[in-house]
Amino acid sequence: MRLPEPATSLAPSLTDALWSRRSHYAFAPRPLELGALSTLLRLSVGVSRTVAAYDDPAHPLSLAPSAGGLRSLTTYVLARDAEDLAAGVYAYDPVEHALVPGGSDLGALGSAYVQPEFAARAPVSLALAAHLDVALAKYPPRHFRTLHVDAGIAVQNLYLVGTALGLACCAVSGFHDERLAALLELPASSIPMMLFPVGHLP
Repeated sequence: MRLPEPATSLAPSLTDALWSRRSHYAFAPRPLELGALSTLLRLSVGVSRTVAAYDDPAHPLSLAPSAGGLRSLTTYVLARDAEDLAAGVYAYDPVEHALVPGGSDLGALGSAYVQPEFAARAPVSLALAAHLDVALAKYPPRHFRTLHVDAGIAVQNLYLVGTALGLACCAVSGFHDERLAALLELPASSIPMMLFPVGHLP
């Protein structure tokens, strides 16, 4: 499904967002609006421009830069309580600015978190997954470490855009790899990198 048009500008300055950025562990018991989710995804991990590369005349480059401009990360939306969005798992397509439906059973999300309260409190959790096959097709095995840098850049973007939108969010690395990978239906060549619960401030 295509997401609504995102906001084209955010009111707080970058300086304000940097000073205000916090990790939040509590979320208001209300749905996350689809427009807010759309803006968060588009301005954090959406496409910034296209270039001729990798035998593609319009290879997309992300607003969260990656090594070699590779599409080495996928952002997933695990929606428990989002307006106008059925509960379930979705992959974010940054080129189309759309959500691609995956599984509909979020029951395993709580067991994927080391702290299951995040699954119950946050209306939406984002998940970042890295694709080893994409990265290692271009770079030597040590590039495995660079994928963590790519994920860190994406997380910082999510924090700053989420802060500018007045949302509560938190980067969570405490999760069970196998359970989250199963929930996202990841192939063996992909690994989960981060969970990022998001919602409204309490």
